[in-house]
Amino acid sequence: MIKRFYSKLFRGLPSYQRIIYLINQHQLALQALHISLTANAQTTCAWVDSTTLPVCKNQRIQRHKSLKQIATRGKSSIGWFYGCKLHVLVNAQGQFIQTQLSNGHTSDIKILPKLAQGYMGKIFGDRGYISETLKDKLGMQGIELITYHCKNMRRVELSPEDEIMLRQRNKIETIFSLLKQQYNLVSSRHRSISGYFAGIYASLCAYQICHQNKPQFTTI
Repeated sequence: MIKRFYSKLFRGLPSYQRIIYLINQHQLALQALHISLTANAQTTCAWVDSTTLPVCKNQRIQRHKSLKQIATRGKSSIGWFYGCKLHVLVNAQGQFIQTQLSNGHTSDIKILPKLAQGYMGKIFGDRGYISETLKDKLGMQGIELITYHCKNMRRVELSPEDEIMLRQRNKIETIFSLLKQQYNLVSSRHRSISGYFAGIYASLCAYQICHQNKPQFTTI
C-alpha cells in the first residue's frame, strides 16, 4: 500500500525479503523498546489474562517446521491450537505492567508469579488462576489474587469494590482484539523464531505508542 500510494514520499523502498531481514535483525531492539514502554508497577490494582498465538491452522500442524522448537499444542476456552501464549498484566489505564511469552501448553498459574514480579497490590483474574498454592505464593510477594470461585468450591465473599473491578476483567479481551485485528499480533507468515518474536514485540509496541484510546478500567 505504501509503495502504491506514497511512493513519492518513500523513495527506495526495500523489497519484501529485505524487510524480513531487517525485522529479524531488530528483534532485541523491539523487545527493549517494549520493556521501556511498560507502565510503572506502582499501582494498587491490576488485571491479568492470557491469549493464544497460533502459528498455523490445526490441519497444518504436522507440516509446520519453522517454529517447531517453541510451538506446542495447547487448549483454550475455544478449543485446541498450536503455537504460543501471551500473558499480560495491565493497569487501570489499559497499559502493560508486564508481559510474558510461553509455550502453548504452559499453565497460566505457572506464569503468574514471574509475571507479577516487582508488583504489589491486587490482581484480578478469571477462574484459570484459581489455586490456593498460587494465592499463598503471591501473598508472600505482597499480592492479593482475586478470582471468582468454581461451582464445586466454597463461595468466596467479595467486597462490593472488588466485585466491580473483577467484573471488568473482560476488558483485557478488548486489548487482545485490538492487538490481533489492528496490530497484527497473530500471523502465520513468520519463517524464523527471531522474526516471530520481532513481529510480536512490534505489535505490542504499536499498541503502546499508537493507540490513544486504550480500554479503561474503573477503580474505586
